[in-house]
Amino acid sequence: MRAQLPLVLIPAYQPDERLLDVVDALLLQSEYFARIVIINDGSADASIFDALRERQQVTVLTHEQNRGKGAALKTGMRWVTEHASQSIGVVTADADGQHLPDDIIAVAKAFAAQPKALWLGSRNFKQEDIPFRSWLGNNFARATFRLGLRVSIPDTQTGLRGIPKQLIPALLETDSDRYEFELDMLIITKQQGIAFETLEITTVYERGNQSSHFKPLTDSAIIYKKFLKFSGVGIASAALDYGLFALIYGFTGEILLAIALARLASGIFNFSMNRQWVFGKGGSLRRDATHYTLLAAVLVLLNYGLTKGLMWLTISPFIGKPAAEVIVFLLSYRLQKKLVFRSA
Repeated sequence: MRAQLPLVLIPAYQPDERLLDVVDALLLQSEYFARIVIINDGSADASIFDALRERQQVTVLTHEQNRGKGAALKTGMRWVTEHASQSIGVVTADADGQHLPDDIIAVAKAFAAQPKALWLGSRNFKQEDIPFRSWLGNNFARATFRLGLRVSIPDTQTGLRGIPKQLIPALLETDSDRYEFELDMLIITKQQGIAFETLEITTVYERGNQSSHFKPLTDSAIIYKKFLKFSGVGIASAALDYGLFALIYGFTGEILLAIALARLASGIFNFSMNRQWVFGKGGSLRRDATHYTLLAAVLVLLNYGLTKGLMWLTISPFIGKPAAEVIVFLLSYRLQKKLVFRSA
């Protein structure tokens, strides 16, 4: 197997003849990849996959039951790790015809030229014919990544990606099995200091995007569940913090004392919930608590400075404090994810 080329991974659930067309078109340019690996993710009809097994340079893997896109991609990556460990990585593509063969090959070429970056085949969401749910979902995700990770990615939901082999072990350790796997991939890429590269691809949608198995409400909730849980804990912590702040400031008139004591109580609550429910344990309790305490101290000082600055602008601390809290919250997700609860 050619080591300096990627393999193409295509997870497929209930595919139609378009998958055969894509595979056949790719095989006409097989000099740009080592092999195509198709993962049948519990499809009821196996006829398409039986036909694919007859193609040279194609491997078909099977899930007996539908396990989700992330699980299918991880199955393909495990096969690559075991049977093609010398390859540069994988190029993933969708089975529903949204990725044209020429675009898959273009990403494979770019990836082969720079195999240590995560390559994203990015759609142009400024076109007039983009389905509203796709436009809304992508723009929400872009804003979330700019806010949480300080990364600007034009298409966070693209399934056409060139994934370097050094990223695969971390991806196999995730517990993400559905669409959230691709979001977690971006987070892990940022954590590991791997560069992002993008290549604009043709934007292809059916009318109404009927072939997509993506469920906007349920799958969006899954994709953003970590950020939504963090936000929920943050809201509860902020309510506790502000209530204690108002109580202590009302009795003492001391802003710094009120902020410090309120943050101590809400911080213990926030740390416990984030460690057990949102991010999971980054390391030992002592390590996580130490890192969290140092970060909390910095955020208290920042909160104090912002609140005091707003007072100089004649803004009451009962208004300035929540305004400062919003700014601190915008930084908190990224810093906790990166500095506190990241696995040692």
